[in-house]
Amino acid sequence: MIQVAVVIGYMDDFQGYDPLLLRAVPSSARADAYVALRSLGREGSPTRSDLIQDTYARVAYYPEIYVAGELVQIPTRIYYPWPQDEQFDGLSASERVIFAAWMSRNGDGRIRQRALRILLDSELPWTVPFVVQLCAEYVFQIGQDILQFVTVNLREKPHLLAAYVQFTNDNPDFMALCTQRATSYWAIYGWQLKKDDYPQFAALRALAELARNSQLLAIPSTI
Repeated sequence: MIQVAVVIGYMDDFQGYDPLLLRAVPSSARADAYVALRSLGREGSPTRSDLIQDTYARVAYYPEIYVAGELVQIPTRIYYPWPQDEQFDGLSASERVIFAAWMSRNGDGRIRQRALRILLDSELPWTVPFVVQLCAEYVFQIGQDILQFVTVNLREKPHLLAAYVQFTNDNPDFMALCTQRATSYWAIYGWQLKKDDYPQFAALRALAELARNSQLLAIPSTI
């Protein structure tokens, strides 16, 4: 009875926090995610219930997204502000990465880029879909950051490279959807460039090439 009361009391501490965000990270990160939730404050800044793979087009099929075989459900947008420095600095390294993953879905492009740079410094494999999704959006500078990471820095992190290759191979429909979206944004915002030079599209193409050539690279077979 005492153990049950402790668990219930622990969960009561999180009443009013945003439950949608917990499904965005895998079960291995949930304990840290509960702590990171506190940095967002009580619910009141809404999280959109639609997911990053959803579309406004009238189609019946949205690809589910898997990370190392586990289903994740990442919201399209959140609208929480970035916390004060002392509050963010009080988080552990893994809690900061979780927080940054959530903030990469923020409605403010400057916050998304700030969050992305934290994700790119991490080697946690579950961060991959958060980075890939940003290739399906329109902020040019974010695309440049990801392209630099994919074509240069990622090769220096073999286990993370393996995670990107596995994610690309495990989620072909989502990767295709991201490529379609990047192409659409290029046509609207980047038409002055050749499509292959548009950073979001180029980053996705580079990931596809890494996946195709994974057997030729020194990539670990497991994550």
